[in-house]
Amino acid sequence: MTLMDAENRYGAVSRAVHWIMAVLLLAMLASEVWFEALEHSFSGASLMAWHQSLGLAIFGLVIFRGLWRWLNRSRLSPPVHWANMARLGHIALYALMILMPLSGLATSIGEGDPVTFFGWTVFGRGPEVEWLEDNGEEVHEVLANVLWVMIGVHVAAALAHQYLLGDRIMKRMA
Repeated sequence: MTLMDAENRYGAVSRAVHWIMAVLLLAMLASEVWFEALEHSFSGASLMAWHQSLGLAIFGLVIFRGLWRWLNRSRLSPPVHWANMARLGHIALYALMILMPLSGLATSIGEGDPVTFFGWTVFGRGPEVEWLEDNGEEVHEVLANVLWVMIGVHVAAALAHQYLLGDRIMKRMA
């Protein structure tokens, strides 16, 4: 097993980052549910701190993953008949994974609340900026819904490749 991607299979780094991000993204998208489930055990501020920390971790992983993909750009290509759709889908997923934390950051800064990363303060408490909070929150919610749809499309495409087209594309990421 190699770290770098090969012609017919993603390398260990690409696969690990993909699946770690998949788990983190699903946890983040389901955070509204787990916030409600844990609200009696933890304060809203501590739950938000976890949400911010996971969001910033995902943001860092997206940046790392983009750089790693750039390093591996000529090693692995999608099947020719779906290359454009795959490219557009991946661009949309990357854009959403970048815009989600940025809109969350805008919301937190607009609220005047500190932004932390696993206990370290990234941005301190500041003045409330209502328009930034309102717009950031609205964009964050819309992007979360779009991301749910794009994850569904991503999974459906992988399943279609595996079982309808028979090109066993899922084996590349397993």
